[in-house]
Amino acid sequence: MAMYDKRYPFTNVVDMMLSNPMGRPESHPLSIDAVTGETITLNNLRHMVGALHAGLRRFGLKQGDTVCFYAPNNINMAPIYLGTMAAGMTISPANTSYVSTELQRQLQVSEAKILIAHPGNLDIALEAAAAVGIPPSHVFSVIRDPQQRVQHYRDVFIDYTQPELPPVKMTHDESVNTVAYLCFSSGTTGRSKGVMTSHYNVVSMVMEMHDFVGIFADPSVQKISLAVIPLYHFSGISTFFNMGIPGGSTSIFLEKYSIPAMCEAIQTFKVNDLPAAPPILIHLVNRPEVDKYDLSSLQRIGTGSAPIPPSVVTRCAEKYKAFVGQGYGMTETSPVISFQTLETAKPDSIGRIIPCMLHKIIDSEGREVGLNEPGELCVRGPNVMLGYKGDPEATANAIDKDNWLHTGDIVTKDEDGNLYIVDRIKELIKYKGFQVAPVELESVLLKCPYVADAGVIGIDDESQGTEIPLAFVTLPDNLKNQGNALAPKIKAWVDERVANHKRLRGGVRVITEIPKSAAGKILRKDMKAIYKQQQNEIGERASKL
Repeated sequence: MAMYDKRYPFTNVVDMMLSNPMGRPESHPLSIDAVTGETITLNNLRHMVGALHAGLRRFGLKQGDTVCFYAPNNINMAPIYLGTMAAGMTISPANTSYVSTELQRQLQVSEAKILIAHPGNLDIALEAAAAVGIPPSHVFSVIRDPQQRVQHYRDVFIDYTQPELPPVKMTHDESVNTVAYLCFSSGTTGRSKGVMTSHYNVVSMVMEMHDFVGIFADPSVQKISLAVIPLYHFSGISTFFNMGIPGGSTSIFLEKYSIPAMCEAIQTFKVNDLPAAPPILIHLVNRPEVDKYDLSSLQRIGTGSAPIPPSVVTRCAEKYKAFVGQGYGMTETSPVISFQTLETAKPDSIGRIIPCMLHKIIDSEGREVGLNEPGELCVRGPNVMLGYKGDPEATANAIDKDNWLHTGDIVTKDEDGNLYIVDRIKELIKYKGFQVAPVELESVLLKCPYVADAGVIGIDDESQGTEIPLAFVTLPDNLKNQGNALAPKIKAWVDERVANHKRLRGGVRVITEIPKSAAGKILRKDMKAIYKQQQNEIGERASKL
């Protein structure tokens, strides 16, 4: 494909990540645990990556195999991710809120040979592994398990008495076709799919971003970043590993987000760079407890993954005297599509298309629209995924015959090239940056004994600055007299069976019929109209009290 023709100085992404273009000393700290202070230097990382590569080979894994990682943010992530990719193997990070059935599906689709988890979710990991035929001997812990249920990954895979192995050499074609990351995304529609991101995809993204904003241009820049967004998300992977490691950043790892933990880390380590999801920015401007801490070191706050009110961007920039920059992308684009710079930023924009990407904005008939006219954003470039693993139909639905990736987002573009998201074609609900597929929740609801039919929509929760899922249900004939009394039970039933970010935070509402088209397609616009009417009626009743 033409979009994969351009050549770059590196073929294995790990060679690029360890190339040290900023000229940092080998003692430079790359990863620091915010709680324990444990540190991995550039030199440590080089040796851990080489040792892990060798250890995976000794264990019997071969090029093309997959390692699944199911643990919260941890400084061991970098050596595990890089060591796996150095071996020509694929790293497949899993959402830490996955329940067993969700993890099972990722293990099956990814064809993972081993699973590295955390003591906090090892029981789920072992259950899921057993269900798909992965033996307990192939499940490991990222830190030592106090209950000794499985071995610590370092005890098995890192042996400095054995020769270390360098990253495998690849030709250009091998780089294009070798999958480095297999992250899971719902894409434009439906349930989660394995996004095949090649070594070439990652190298092109980093090299092109350097040409765009000069991420390696100034060695005097000492970036101290707080890794509080999850690093199973490709936005976190890109920020802290793909660009952060060669950029010489020092990343402070926080296992779990809380306002005190985040503020304490910023204050203690003098963090000057904070990649954050929109809810974190809302906390920074609205929560009084943040004012107890000295956050004056902040110079840049980055946000993306979900829309954010322009007023929050402006207030955050003013309060912390920091540049608040927005970006936009998808797991399918490794992940950046558009980006803001200090010179071009506008609080309501998602920035300008990065130079390596072609783009067009089209109407429902496929015709390109003019400036300031809404249409679907389609993009093409070297950073676009190879496709969805084992799902050629979904790949064909996302990438057309001319290699245009259809984002499913409706945007406008102004005279200066700034993009603005105005709507979404896709039905996904964006909860704090996580993608929630309504059809998946509907399939769970339909298994509930209290539910006859169901439809799910996203509603805005202004207090959190995010969408949340709300379910409309109809009841079986023998339960219809119980009406709304069953709604809390249905909500609890579903919430026990899905990951935290998929829970029905908007609640459950009982209606007489789920609106559908003649072809049986759920009419979500009609459900949103029902919700709006109900909210108006609630407001009217309240005003009369």
